[in-house]
Amino acid sequence: MRIAFLLPALAYAQAAPPNAAGEPPPLREVQVAAGAFSLGDAPPAWVEPIAIPPTTDTQPIVMRLADTQFHVASTISVYVRRAFLINDASALSEAGQIPISFVPEYQKLRLHAVRILRGDEVLDRTRSSNIRFLQRETGLERGVYSGHVTASVLVNDVRVGDTLEYVYSTEGENPVFGGRFSDMSGWDQGNPVELRRVIVSHPAERAIAWKMLGPAQGRKVTSTESTAGGRRTLRFEERSMPAVRGERFVPYGHVQYRTLQFSEYPRWRDVVDWAQPLFKPEGALNDELKQVVDKLGQLPTPEERVIAALDFVQSEIRYFSVSLGESSHRPTHPNVTLSRRYGDCKDKSLLLITLLDALGVEARPVLLSIGTRKGLEQMLPGPQLFDHVIVQARVGDGVYYLDATRLGQRSRLARMGQLHEGAQVLVIARETEALSAIASPDLYALVRDEVTETAVVGKLGENAQLDSRQVWNGVVAETMRTIFARLPRTEVARFLTAAMERRYAGARLVGEPQVEDNVAENTFMLRARYSVPRLVDTRSGDWFARVAATNFADTFALPSFSDRRGPVVIPGYPSEARYTLEVQFPEEVRAMRDPYTQTIRSKTFAYTIASSFRGRTAKTTVDLKTFTDRVEVEDLKRFREDLEKVDKLAPHRIIVVLKNDIKGGTVLGLIRKDFKQIVQDRLRDVVEKTSATIQSAKLTGDDLANAYCERANAHGDLGEYEAALRDANAALKIAPNSTRSLTCRAETYFSSGDFQKSAADYSRALSLGEATAHTYYRRGVARYYAGELEAAQEDLRKASELATTEPDLYVDLWLTWISQRLGKAVPEAASQRALAEPQGEWPRPALAMLHGKLAPDDMLRLLERKTGDDLQMARAEGYFYLAQYYLMRGDKSKAREYFEKTRDLGVLMYTEHVAARFELERLKRGD
Repeated sequence: MRIAFLLPALAYAQAAPPNAAGEPPPLREVQVAAGAFSLGDAPPAWVEPIAIPPTTDTQPIVMRLADTQFHVASTISVYVRRAFLINDASALSEAGQIPISFVPEYQKLRLHAVRILRGDEVLDRTRSSNIRFLQRETGLERGVYSGHVTASVLVNDVRVGDTLEYVYSTEGENPVFGGRFSDMSGWDQGNPVELRRVIVSHPAERAIAWKMLGPAQGRKVTSTESTAGGRRTLRFEERSMPAVRGERFVPYGHVQYRTLQFSEYPRWRDVVDWAQPLFKPEGALNDELKQVVDKLGQLPTPEERVIAALDFVQSEIRYFSVSLGESSHRPTHPNVTLSRRYGDCKDKSLLLITLLDALGVEARPVLLSIGTRKGLEQMLPGPQLFDHVIVQARVGDGVYYLDATRLGQRSRLARMGQLHEGAQVLVIARETEALSAIASPDLYALVRDEVTETAVVGKLGENAQLDSRQVWNGVVAETMRTIFARLPRTEVARFLTAAMERRYAGARLVGEPQVEDNVAENTFMLRARYSVPRLVDTRSGDWFARVAATNFADTFALPSFSDRRGPVVIPGYPSEARYTLEVQFPEEVRAMRDPYTQTIRSKTFAYTIASSFRGRTAKTTVDLKTFTDRVEVEDLKRFREDLEKVDKLAPHRIIVVLKNDIKGGTVLGLIRKDFKQIVQDRLRDVVEKTSATIQSAKLTGDDLANAYCERANAHGDLGEYEAALRDANAALKIAPNSTRSLTCRAETYFSSGDFQKSAADYSRALSLGEATAHTYYRRGVARYYAGELEAAQEDLRKASELATTEPDLYVDLWLTWISQRLGKAVPEAASQRALAEPQGEWPRPALAMLHGKLAPDDMLRLLERKTGDDLQMARAEGYFYLAQYYLMRGDKSKAREYFEKTRDLGVLMYTEHVAARFELERLKRGD
């Protein structure tokens, strides 16, 4: 889950390790017990020898032999032999140092041989190599101590053309697994391999299954099985293997490299049986733990007790892991964890389970893999697949997954963030037979991220005042809560200023940022005010402000798709984000734009942009919702096309104030004209300017077609239908397969009253891929006036469904009265929106009125709160909807009155103005 522009910097400032340069923690040399390492021993007798194959490959490093052998007996041993040819000096540094990882706590490492094959010579480097035991606790700064040691073998005198061979074996296995075998061996390599071999030998009575994970890629692995002397031997071999290069931006659970997996656990139930005893601590609770239970038990409800218990374990027991030997998987007794006041995921989870059990709440341990999360169903069962433990708690009818290692979770259980959303898990419970998945019932409410920015421009060309409000939910709210509790306000102010300066040079924070933290509902709000230069910039006499959806950053990964072999991850899943920019321009600005809404919906995401410009107030809202965590290879082409559609909406992400939108400009002059005349003058200005552009012969192709369309729309709004149709046909002749040209002509046909031809052009645009909410909406309106009411209702229903991120309320309005006219129920989603905010932002009051939830006078009273040109344009809509309201109730006289008022206002470019003409004609005919 993403956090907007602010959080990465804040999180780094709060949690950066001491090595601020970002380098890994330094290695330190350690001593190992004498019995944990030997040098120069002969390989075990059970090893099957093989000759190193020759190679003619000239790549920098060529693995001539990669041999791995497992010997399963009372203990488990692994034999490894590698021989690689060095063809380039650039590879000497990498090749001359051999790292071998083992755990001295329970494993013995035997380094059998290190040799250099140089021509016909065999140079023994076993005892002359420099061997150091190093420890890099990569998680130490996060409180993790695993006990893994790396034997670093530095080989002297390695040259280009040498083959470096090394042979070692390890003996011993973590006793927590009880000698039961489960392991993996990587098959594909980053360098070409002449011979790859894996052998597993085990007692025949022990059932060990195997599986090759990952893509087949058309390559053949030879596998054989034999039984002799009471032992079963599995052999796997492949020759002349090419190097495998992994791809970036892959989703969880996607296996890029083939891997051999072996397991002695036939079912997931067997893994549950292994884990259950680990989470059953022996002995009674001590007095200290009983006191905690008694205090928690005083809370009135089970939910409050669970919340308090989780908060206690998260806040009072610090995270620190000492995973040596069995403690890597066996949790510490809750009495000890509480006494120490530290523990890792399994320790903290067992403590939480113990507290909840004592409080009468059903709680179980849950295993998951942080690094894999998904795809476990394709693997053989085994405990080593999991690296994290959380808790499942049942409270009433709800099932909740709680992570005791997190911080800041004190909200209602249904509102708690879920960091592991979608992860496959294994619940350690008596009835568990299979994997399950974490799925929050109200997922998108827990990931919603809303940014609202309101700018006031006192004078064009001068600084604007920008008020920003961001609201986070769920996981991100919890993260922000934790960060803000620790970070000085001066640091918060510094990062806020820096973030805004990246957007607008010279921006500065005004006053203190304000925080509103609703812990119970798990929302976190941040308000800030800025002084921003050049928020509205100028070019060629026009002014513009860019809509920058700051909370959409990093939603999509965009690697090269041309040669992609695997799926692409969607980093921003799950997410539901909204960004709104509203700009109040100076009094001299007087613009009028028809409200615009467009939705691009795909299998992966839904993107909606809605904009309006009325008088001096411009507002643009952008919504983005993701539906999946990946794009499969077969869907990449369509995914790229959908993103290109979003890119084409870029002009709508710019708020433009034209020269003739400003009083005193070339069109308005110094004398204020009536509204209708202003609209007509502006449309005439569009005709003149586009005519000049067309006649200049500077435009070709789609650009020229778009110019004809713009002029056609202006002619149509002015009622000059023959001229409009000539231009629309000219656009279609230039770009015959352009959906823009088709919808342009469809609009022209509609304005002239030729509804059948209008619907036909919209249908053709839909067939060419313009299956958007707007296209269905416009075809639905055309079909309505063509008398095809049922087809119109279906189109409007589709338009309403496609606009899921920010439903188009104008579609809902048409859908409502058409459904009512048909005597059919309004779709449930539209009805719910009508009830949601009856006195909310326009046109919600009109929608509520059509559903009988608001009286006409109340709707008009809310409408009259608007001022200036915004009021005039809203009236044009409101009167039209009011006329439909009366028409539905059989009051044709009132309907005629308000349709006429709609026309008298003269908002020529509005659909309501055009449709009111058709309604008056129908009333005159007595339809």
